[in-house]
Amino acid sequence: MKSFFAKIWGIALSVFNFYLPVLKELSSAAMATLLPIALEIVQSLADTKKTGSEKREAAVKKLTTEARKQGISASESLVRFTIESAVQRYKLSL
Repeated sequence: MKSFFAKIWGIALSVFNFYLPVLKELSSAAMATLLPIALEIVQSLADTKKTGSEKREAAVKKLTTEARKQGISASESLVRFTIESAVQRYKLSL
């Protein structure tokens, strides 16, 4: 029984290792395209009187909309990661 699970685990690991570089490439290409847009969105929301969480949700909505307009299929986690990266870059530029 142990060897059966070891074989299944080995197959799953092989599939994961095969697709991981492809997934990394796709996500980094999408992020490279979305980051400049996210920076603009973050800058436009920076001086508003919204709370931090309101700004974050507005940025997620705007970036998701822009990604769709440009034909980029980005997961919500990638959009949120890109927004957070843009916020950090914005803070460093102050």
